[in-house]
Amino acid sequence: MKIVFVDETENAKRLPRFYAVSAVVVDSVNYTSVRADIEKALADAGWCPEHEFKGIVLFSSTQGDTSVSIEKRIDAAAGIVGSTMSDKNARCACAFAWNLEGSGTANHLRLVEDAIKCALPRSTSKMRDKNVCVVFADQKDSIPRTELSAVAKRALRVRGYMMLEDVVVVESSCAQPGVLLADIAAYLGMWTYAGHVEGNPQSALFDEAGGSVPARVGEKLDAVQRVLEGGSGLRFMPKLPRR
Repeated sequence: MKIVFVDETENAKRLPRFYAVSAVVVDSVNYTSVRADIEKALADAGWCPEHEFKGIVLFSSTQGDTSVSIEKRIDAAAGIVGSTMSDKNARCACAFAWNLEGSGTANHLRLVEDAIKCALPRSTSKMRDKNVCVVFADQKDSIPRTELSAVAKRALRVRGYMMLEDVVVVESSCAQPGVLLADIAAYLGMWTYAGHVEGNPQSALFDEAGGSVPARVGEKLDAVQRVLEGGSGLRFMPKLPRR
C-alpha cells in the first residue's frame, strides 16, 4: 500500500502570487523507518514535540520551540531531508507542483492533483492490495473536503490506484510526521524556487539578522538545496527557471 502526504506553501509578502503543493509518497513497508528518522532528527536537535515543527519556524527563533537555535532547526530539516530523500537513503517519492496563480481554491486543487500524479509511481499490481493508497492532507479550512477528495481520487485513478476510504484531513503537529515531512519539503521547495528567481529573494524569506543569511546556516541550506534538486529529491512541476 502507498501512503501519500500533502501540504501547501506560500509567502504572499515575499513571493507574490507564488503558490505550491508538495506530495510525498511512502510505501507502507518503509513508513516505520521514515517516521523513526524524522523523530530522531527532531530529538537530536532538542526540539520539544509539543511545539509544531514546520517550514515557517525554520528561519524564525521566535516561533515554535524558542529554546532551539536557527542553526539547530536547519540541522533538523537537513536530517529529515537527508534521511528520506537523498540518493543514498531515498525511501520517498516527492513532487512540488507550483505556479504563480495564487492560493484560490481552484488553483490549490489543481496543484494537489498535479503533485500527487507526479509523485505517485504507476501501480503495476493489484495483488495483496498493492494498488491501494491512503491520502493524508494538512487541514486547510477554505478547501471543501468533497472537492479535495474528488481531485485526489482522480489523481490516484490515473496512476492505477484505489483510495482507501477517503482523504484523511489532519491538523499538522509532530504527531503527524508524514504531513510534517510534506510541509518541510514544501517550504524548502519554495526556498529552492526563490534561489532561481531573478534577484534571488531567498534572503527575504529569512526573518533573522535583518534578512541576511548567516554563513554557516547558508552552507547547510545550500547542502539541503542540492539534495532537493538532485536525483531523488523533489520533482519540480514545472521545472524551475534557469538561474
